[in-house]
Amino acid sequence: MGERVRPAAWDRPLPRVLRAIVLDALRLGTGAALPTNAHYLGTVGATAGTIQRAVAVLAEQEALTTTSHGAGGRQIGSLHVGRAWTLAGLAPVRLLLPPSGPVEFDALVDGITDRLTGLGLPHTVRHLRGGSRRLDAVAGGAADVAVVSSGVLGAAADRLGEVPIRQLGPGTYYAAGAVVSVVRAADPPTVPARVAIDRDSPDHTLLTEAAYPPDEGYEYVERPFPEVPAAVLRGDVDAGVWHRSPSVVPLDLAGLACIPLGSAATEVWAEISAAALVGAPERPELRAVLDAVALV
Repeated sequence: MGERVRPAAWDRPLPRVLRAIVLDALRLGTGAALPTNAHYLGTVGATAGTIQRAVAVLAEQEALTTTSHGAGGRQIGSLHVGRAWTLAGLAPVRLLLPPSGPVEFDALVDGITDRLTGLGLPHTVRHLRGGSRRLDAVAGGAADVAVVSSGVLGAAADRLGEVPIRQLGPGTYYAAGAVVSVVRAADPPTVPARVAIDRDSPDHTLLTEAAYPPDEGYEYVERPFPEVPAAVLRGDVDAGVWHRSPSVVPLDLAGLACIPLGSAATEVWAEISAAALVGAPERPELRAVLDAVALV
C-alpha cells in the first residue's frame, strides 16, 4: 500500500491504527463516515483507547478532524492531505509525467508539483514518453500516478479496471491550436500523399485518420509523432500531425509550414484534449491526492 517504516516514539499499536485511519480518510474524503471502532479493533488489533489517541493526534496536528456519531462511527470534518499522509508514514507519491516540451506539459508539471509541495505532500517526478506506457508503468507498480490525455484514458478504459481517476478541463493536455499539420512550405502535399502516423499513440492515430482519412488515398508511413517535422523536412513523408513544441529553429525558417486542423480532426481534438490523472490500482487513498491536484 505504498507504506514505509516511520520512526516514532509511540508504541507500535498507535502508529498502526493512525495509519489505518488516515488510509480510510484519504479513500473516503470529507463528509464521509469512517469505519467504526469495532472495525479497527478487528482489523488492526487496537484498543478503543488507542483509537481515541490516534484520532486526537491527527486533530492536534490539524491533519484530520472528525465528529463522533457513537456506534455509527466518526464523520470526517476536515482533511489536510499532506499532513495526514506524512503522519501516517506513507511513501512519497511517485508521479509519472509526459516529457517536457509542449507548453501545456510544462504547465501541468508546474501546477501539479506546486500543488503537492504547497500541501507538504512528499513526491517524486519522472518523465516517460507515451501515455500508454505511463499507464502500463502505473499498472505494473512502477509509479503511483500517471498523467495522460483523455484520449489515451478512453482507449485504455477496458483494461484499467477500478483505479482512481481525475480528469482536468478541456485543453489542459492539448491546448486549442496546439495540434497542427506540418507540411513543406514550398511543396504542399497533393493526393495521394505520404502521411506520418504513430500507431503506438492512440491520440496521434485518431487525429491523423481524421485529418487524412484512409479512404481518401493517403499512404500512412510509421514515424514517432515527435519526429514529424524532421520526417517532413527530410522528405520521408509529405505531411503529419504534430503537437507544437518550442524549437531552436522556427519551423518556417526550416522551410516548413503549420496548417490548422480541419473540422473532423478538430472534433477529435475536442474529445481528447483534457489531461487525466490516473492512480495505481488498489491504491484508493490516492483519490485524495488526485482531488487536491485537480483544484489547480
